[in-house]
Amino acid sequence: MKIEFYLHQIWLALICILMVASLVLPTAQFVNAEGASALLTNFRISFIEGDSRAALWGLGVILILTLCVGVFELLLSGFRNFVLQKRLLVFMMLMTAGYYIVYTIYVLVLKGDAQFVPKPGLAFPMVCLVLEFMSLQGVARAEASIIARASGFRLRD
Repeated sequence: MKIEFYLHQIWLALICILMVASLVLPTAQFVNAEGASALLTNFRISFIEGDSRAALWGLGVILILTLCVGVFELLLSGFRNFVLQKRLLVFMMLMTAGYYIVYTIYVLVLKGDAQFVPKPGLAFPMVCLVLEFMSLQGVARAEASIIARASGFRLRD
């Protein structure tokens, strides 16, 4: 039995790794004029005084769901169910875009008069969005090559 390896599987594995990194890294920091700061993660906002609030748990839930779909997509990629793979990738792209919409709403609500300072963890879902698009193209390309090999039809000159 020949096991085929596709390039989009590498992108899917990288998406899963970046989603886990995005879950654990801080995404931004608020600094006000008095010097007080608050650190935002995908689950909570931690103030410099030591207290924290679990106000941002919705962002973490969106990333966890996207990660679960990505792991399922990676496991599914060996079975050549290209239609379901493409649908799941579009769903992952919509969830990642939705993450940024919800994040923007949270920042606008929480900002007040503080200065918003983004952290590197905020960029990882955007990189995942690009990799999801690349995976979608890779799945379509793999599907086209398998269909072309299976038909054996060639046009004559």
